[in-house]
Amino acid sequence: MAMETFLLKFLSPETGCSAHEMRFEAPMEAVAAILDVETSELAHHLFYLEKSELDGLSSTLALPSPEPDGEVVLTRPGWIDCVPYLVHTNFELALMLDGRKPFAVFSDEENSGILEKVRAYFQPYVDSGAIIERVKPFVQGKFVLICILYALPREEWRFDAYTELMSGRLWTDESEYHLGRLLGYTEEQCRWWIAQRREAGNVTAPKA
Repeated sequence: MAMETFLLKFLSPETGCSAHEMRFEAPMEAVAAILDVETSELAHHLFYLEKSELDGLSSTLALPSPEPDGEVVLTRPGWIDCVPYLVHTNFELALMLDGRKPFAVFSDEENSGILEKVRAYFQPYVDSGAIIERVKPFVQGKFVLICILYALPREEWRFDAYTELMSGRLWTDESEYHLGRLLGYTEEQCRWWIAQRREAGNVTAPKA
């Protein structure tokens, strides 16, 4: 059986961000059997593992088995894992608490379970004033969406700058550059991202 690469992410219970990651190789059929799913699902979904499933992976595939403090996610590595710098996606709160990220944006449908989970992680820091939150509903076609913006203190100007940027009718490389800078990426990182976006043609901006 052909070996495929998988990624285990051990999430911090305080931030929901990946605190430890482990890559391993295994046959798709073996992993699918442990999780009791079709092999096709492994290519397109991520899985929040039960302890029994994590133990099954450890014993069947002879993997190290650290005792998790929070949730554990199994996924396949994607193109974003090959970017030569730390993409903020799934590290937003940890980077903001470390002062390395001034601004973050999340959006989804109204009553999204994902947004509820994100807000739950951010809420203690919003309550303490360590992070500022702004919630903006908007309509996209038939859907009512919610956009949640977070900024560090004294970085609130990014709320209005983001709203103005996203209201532009034509998205250009310059727009992409300004979005990256608002989100806290360096000039060099933004230029690299734009070059890849131009070359690939279908690369979209990473989640903030």
